[in-house]
Order: sequence, then C-alpha cells, then structure tokens
Amino acid sequence: MPVIPVSRTRLLIEVAPEVEPTEVAGEVSDAEEAMYRIAPSGNVRARAAQGPAAPVWLTATPASTTPDVHPWDLAHGFASQPSTRATPPVQFVEPDLLQEFVYERPPEAREMFRFGGRVCEPGAPSSDWPSREEFAWHLDDDFSQLASARELVGAPSGNRVRVGILDTGFDPAHSTLPLQLMLELQRDFLDDDLDATDPGTSGLGDNPGHGTATLALLAGRHVEPQGEPEFDDFLGGAPHAEVVPVRIADSVIHFFSSTMAEGIEYAITSGCRAVSISMGGVPTRRWAHAVNAAYEAGVAIFAAAGNNIRDGLPTRETVWPARFNRVVAICGATADKSPYFKSGFNGMQGNFGPEDKMHTAIAAYTPNTPWAEMGCSNVVSMNGGGTSSATPQVAAAAALWYQHRPSPTNIERWQRVEAIRHALFTSADKTPTNRFEFFGQGLLRARDALEVPFDTSRPKAKKDNVWFPLLNLLTGFDELSVARRRMLEVEAAQLAASSPEIIEVLPDPDVPPEQIPPDERQRILDALRRHRSASTTFHRFITDASL
Repeated sequence: MPVIPVSRTRLLIEVAPEVEPTEVAGEVSDAEEAMYRIAPSGNVRARAAQGPAAPVWLTATPASTTPDVHPWDLAHGFASQPSTRATPPVQFVEPDLLQEFVYERPPEAREMFRFGGRVCEPGAPSSDWPSREEFAWHLDDDFSQLASARELVGAPSGNRVRVGILDTGFDPAHSTLPLQLMLELQRDFLDDDLDATDPGTSGLGDNPGHGTATLALLAGRHVEPQGEPEFDDFLGGAPHAEVVPVRIADSVIHFFSSTMAEGIEYAITSGCRAVSISMGGVPTRRWAHAVNAAYEAGVAIFAAAGNNIRDGLPTRETVWPARFNRVVAICGATADKSPYFKSGFNGMQGNFGPEDKMHTAIAAYTPNTPWAEMGCSNVVSMNGGGTSSATPQVAAAAALWYQHRPSPTNIERWQRVEAIRHALFTSADKTPTNRFEFFGQGLLRARDALEVPFDTSRPKAKKDNVWFPLLNLLTGFDELSVARRRMLEVEAAQLAASSPEIIEVLPDPDVPPEQIPPDERQRILDALRRHRSASTTFHRFITDASL
C-alpha cells in the first residue's frame, strides 16, 4: 500500500509507561536541531484499559517544513537525540503517515459533485458484477439476514448498544441519518474539533460522502428513497443502535495514521461496543496499540479488508487495521455469493488473505448495494461498492447480537469481543466453494448469529504488534538499540506491504524466518534494497547487512 511522503511530517513517539504525558509537552529540538512541538497523543482512559504497562504516546510536530526529507529519516533523527526532562528516553518513533486506500471514484464529473450542477438521480448498479432487482437486497434472508435479525431484536426498551463509525463524516441533511445519531458525542480528529460533518471537499484524492453512505448501511432510518417507491423500510442493519460519528479523514484514500488511532481510542471512551472502519493502509505500531486497547476494553473492531485494481495493485492482501488478529476483517461477496474478485479484472475488487488472517475474517455483500448520495438528501443509489459497503453490515449484525445477548456479569471485558466473534463465525454460511480463501469464516448470517449464546470459554487472542522477523537474521541487527530495531521492522513491514514482489514470496511478514527457504529470504532482501520508497536510514542498513 503506497505511503505518501509529506513536507511537514508529524512524528508519533512512544515513551515509557511511567511517563506523565502532560509533563513532557512543549518545544524541543532533535539531533539535527530541528524544532518540534511536543503534545500528548491518545486517550488516558483508553490506555488504562490495557493496564499499567500500556505505552504512552506523544506527537511531535515540526515547527517548520521539512522538504525532501523522508518521514522515516525524520523519525530516526528524533530517536537519536539525547534524553532530557522534556524528551524522556523514547522506546519507538514512527512518522504520522499520510496513507492510501483504493476506492472507486464516483462516476459523475467532479465539478458536478454537491455544488451547483449535480443531477440528484440514483446511480445504476455496475454491470461488471452480479446484482439483484430488489432494492437493498443485501438485507434479505437469502443474504445477510439483517432484516429478520433486526425484526427479532426490535426497538430496545432500555439501554441501547452503541457503535462508533470512523469515516469521512456525514451529511446532516440526508434522509438516511440514523435515528439515534449521537451528535453530542461527534468528533473530528482531522480538524481537531467537535463537528463530524463532512464538508464535501472535492478534489484529487478526495471522496466526499463516503461516511454518509457507510452510516446509512450501518443504521440508516426508515426511508422511501427517490426512485424506489416499493421500498418503505429501514435501510440500516441496526437502525435502533446508538451511533457515534467520528471523522478521521477527507477521503478513504487520504488519511493519517494518528487520526485512525485516536478515533479508535475515542470510540472506547465513548462507550461503544463495536467500531466500523471502512478504511485501511500499511501497518503502524500506533494502530496496533489502539487495537489492543479496544480489545482489552471489550470493543469489537470490524474493518474493511481493502480493495485493489488492475489485478492486484497496490495489494490483493488484507490491509491494516483489518489485518490485525484482534480485528475482524470484512471481505466481499457478490449478489450470487461468488467472491468479490475476478482474476485479470482491471476494475476495483476486494482484498483477501493471507491464509493466517482468514481465520478472523468474514464476508458481507458488495458491490451493487445501497449508497446514500451526499448532497442529494433523498437519493440512495444501488452502486455501492468495495469492502467499504460490506463492513457496516457486519458491524450492524454485531450491534444486534449485543442487544439480544447481554453480557454475563463477572467476565473480563475482552470476552465480549471473543463472544461476538464466535457468534458471527460459527453462524456464518460455510457452503460456498473456496469459502475459506475468499470469505474466511463464511458469509454473514445475522439472524442465525442471534441463536448463538454468549460463550465465555473462548481463549484470549494474542496481542497485536508490527514485526518483520526476517531482519533478525541480518548481520548487525542485534547490535542496534531496541528502539532502532523496532523502527526498522515497522518500516520493513510497510515496504513489504507495498511491494508485489515481496508479497508474492512473503504474504505474511510475521512468518518466522526459519520457515522461509534461503533463496526466498535473499529475494526478499534484494527487493527491500531496491524499494524506491525506503528511507535513507533503512536503505543504508539493508545495503550493508547480509544474511
């Protein structure tokens, strides 16, 4: 997954757990005399969910632009500075990357979007993929079973399950807005304010309206969309759930590592039981720690497996945070229950794999699903696509299950996450051919999941992290500081995730090096040396090292 260097790179700094974040705020300079403004990052309550050994994160924002400097070189420069009261010993530093995520652009011209001349008419389904004549067909019992599941659960008479959705914000004028949209809890981590409204920014790399559409699939209210007089029902899978809108990006292909992590941690402290994320990118240690905090707090994360174009570019593998073991990855299944994938196809299609990840993956339906159109209050097209459309369906099923199956008393909070994963996985439709390869645990069956009781016997999932074990075999690696080794491993994992050559040989960067044949180890090493996105620091190390 490509990473876009920026001219003013903020750094994310991990320091010792005993450090008090507010005591290290201020301005400092690194070893190169570059000035940074230091501030706390993340949420104290979210960190507390992980126990006393949980990491403390800070942000370091450069006081001036840093042209032509690789973000990872800035991170290494900061990590090499001597310790002071303002800058305690760092355990890890990574750049706050601007990441990319493949998403199909709207078919209409940019200048017609929202402002002025756009014709508010429903878009037609894609002819490249199977579809159905029925509007919102994905809700039916032949597919997700969301309609019958929500009918069984009904409108709660007491406490409602709360779900967080991390996306581009929402259109406050759209008719599909959830009944229980928690406007008092909305947050915008991109602009750092309390308004999660999508500003509708149009331009290269932007995708306004994405959050409005995923919000409608998650919990859209009772609607009769323009052009669909026969549909007079709830559009969302869990229309009675409380929904916390969290804006983390202008676009699904243009967002920062920090906004994703802070959004997850905000969902934890806002009382959410589940989180829906239809975005992703390359792995970061900051994301891993946010995912661990959510799991320990009993918050289940459902994240899109990702999309690719041109037969596998930029990657056909599941992206992060969906790739983490403690996150449920959502893959795509089409209207005829075949994989959202066609070899040789040049349009957008869904990601899946590697094999180890598919144990914690499930599929829901896309493309040609409902897509609420921002700027057109009553328009819902039937051209929704990508694993973005599938993800809120599974999050909705989780909300219904939580509402139907209250948690037993005297359990660990993480057991709530394992219980919902167990219910969704065991009830999923496992009949499709090549089910595990493309769909993981199977196709979503929300009504059947309600029959699965709360299981407190599930084992705890191991903690997520970002590793690249092959580096441990290289000469000189064990002589580096722990912080430097961690940083090189995370950069290596990011480079590998954006290299088709490495993915072909090493689909899972966590594989123990002894399981990789010697000739393939060398091939991976050579590919890392040739990678054009590597920092000078990484390139210098990988060039001098040998197996």
